[in-house]
Amino acid sequence: MAKREAPEINAGSMADIAFLLLIFFLVTTTMDKDVAYLRKIPKKVEVEKSDPVEKKNIYKISINSRQVIQARDSIIRPEDIEDLNGRIKHFYLINRDKKTNRKLDYPYYAFGTKDLYMQKLAEANTRLDNYEKQDASKDPKIEKYIEQTLNEIAEWNKKVKIIEMYTQYSGKKEMPEIALQAHVRLESFIDTDYSAYVAVQSEVEKAVAELRDQEAEDLFGISYTAMRTYYQQNMLEDKPRVKEYREKMDLIELLFPLRLIEVKPKR
Repeated sequence: MAKREAPEINAGSMADIAFLLLIFFLVTTTMDKDVAYLRKIPKKVEVEKSDPVEKKNIYKISINSRQVIQARDSIIRPEDIEDLNGRIKHFYLINRDKKTNRKLDYPYYAFGTKDLYMQKLAEANTRLDNYEKQDASKDPKIEKYIEQTLNEIAEWNKKVKIIEMYTQYSGKKEMPEIALQAHVRLESFIDTDYSAYVAVQSEVEKAVAELRDQEAEDLFGISYTAMRTYYQQNMLEDKPRVKEYREKMDLIELLFPLRLIEVKPKR
């Protein structure tokens, strides 16, 4: 009896099927997006001499190789990292609205008025006039001084608009501004786990974002996050609300600035 030959399997279309499956999974698969708070990298500013930063204006956070966090004089275990949120808010708020009986270990606040900002603006314009009258060929620094003064004038003009908005929405004539030197300093070591470092960084940014959201809700009835989201989605469009939200965000960012200094890791 003759043996039957086993039928051959036609594999000619297998490559096409595999290619179609690959296309299907590429189209239908969704990737998780990392959640983070965006920050602008600060511009380099040249200063001839800087005053030493007072200890009260620094909120120092250190992360060691065991991922234990030291926030000023307090130790925070990795599993309790959310406690850092309240500590950062405390750093910002403890002396806010206080002109007397302030906590000595925390940043002081200045209280700006429109008259004060207008005075500073007038002084800057006077300096600019004096610089422009001088011969730049005899003193090469004149052009640099002119540029710095123009930037200063732009900042004071911006502040005048900001305090007008703050007065309008808050009903107050004075605007609290935290000390210019006040900042959070983040220190780590070479063998600090990167995920722990990012977690601390995000907790700091989250705390400031929540402070901004609350202030924006109190003043404008809309959160800072909502305004920022709308602005980022429509910033290239010529819409009145884009400009409105940008100006309101400038005010909130002035009231609660995010100054996070990341120090080079130690060995």
